[in-house]
Amino acid sequence: MQAVLPHLKGCNAGALAEAVTSRWPVTDVCGLLGHSEIDVRRVAAVTIGLIGDKHSIPPLVRSLRDADEQVNQMAEYALWSIWFRGGNAKAARPFREGVSMLAAEKYDSAAACFEESTRIDHDFAEAYNQGAIAQFFLGQWQRSINSCKRAIERVPQHFGAISGMGHCYTQMGQLDQALLCYRQALKINPRMPAITRACHRIEARIHDLSDSSGMFLAGAASE
Repeated sequence: MQAVLPHLKGCNAGALAEAVTSRWPVTDVCGLLGHSEIDVRRVAAVTIGLIGDKHSIPPLVRSLRDADEQVNQMAEYALWSIWFRGGNAKAARPFREGVSMLAAEKYDSAAACFEESTRIDHDFAEAYNQGAIAQFFLGQWQRSINSCKRAIERVPQHFGAISGMGHCYTQMGQLDQALLCYRQALKINPRMPAITRACHRIEARIHDLSDSSGMFLAGAASE
């Protein structure tokens, strides 16, 4: 802790990463996610976000269920950080362009950039997921679902892609499928308030549709 605290307080990400990697292997830092002290778990999660790789994903996913909310938030940030740098060097260039186009709401251009990125690196899960987001905003629901599935094939714990499928199924009116996706995403990452609210809205909507079918009224009249 003493070796990394100055860099944490100074918000010097590069120095923090160097201080950690010069002393401990990433696997040892991942082991600290199970430490009894909350501050150690928090620092470990932040650090793994800087130096972790795909092998760090399972312990970070477990930390999404940590009793401490900040550990959850830092583990989630670490996962996104690892996913975003998960492609090879050549695929990273169009990926970065796609992220910029997505932020600028240029969804056609963004989708094309992410497609180029996945052509270069077929295993770049986050490029598929970001492509799915662009396709969602273009109203291409089924294409977006297919892209989400490709991301999930490569990273089964990708709660973002699973939630994205739920958004698409909601737009398509397939509420049962949407609810399944949202519930699965929450099993992986239980602290996603927007997805929890989406679940509640769909559950209420499904209940309303059941009531409006007349099935329950008919049953009550026959008693």
